[in-house]
Amino acid sequence: MPEDDKQRFGMPDRREEPMAPTGANDQDQAEAARMANRFDIRRLIGAVFVLYGLILLALGIFGSHAVKSKAAGININLWTGLGMLIFGGLMIFWALARPVEPEPEETRGQGSGRIRRAPAT
Repeated sequence: MPEDDKQRFGMPDRREEPMAPTGANDQDQAEAARMANRFDIRRLIGAVFVLYGLILLALGIFGSHAVKSKAAGININLWTGLGMLIFGGLMIFWALARPVEPEPEETRGQGSGRIRRAPAT
């Protein structure tokens, strides 16, 4: 666009000084990683399994004898509750042992390189 048109339409001239970078700094990336870890799907699944496991465990321990022996004499609530507790604990342990980390600066935006586009036809 010519300079006369820029002034006529009220468009500012280009800035001569360099603009500040728009990328996030290390502190912003660390905060984003903490937020991602807080709502990690492994933690949520683990928490739900632990909660339901505790409920079933309590029903297995404190339930009536008739309910406990319905499944061929096996206290199914107790054993299912224990299994759910173990699975939920493993999910939470996995989330805490391998937290989500921000992508290193040198590889940011490059992707894994595994996905290839199909040739255009």
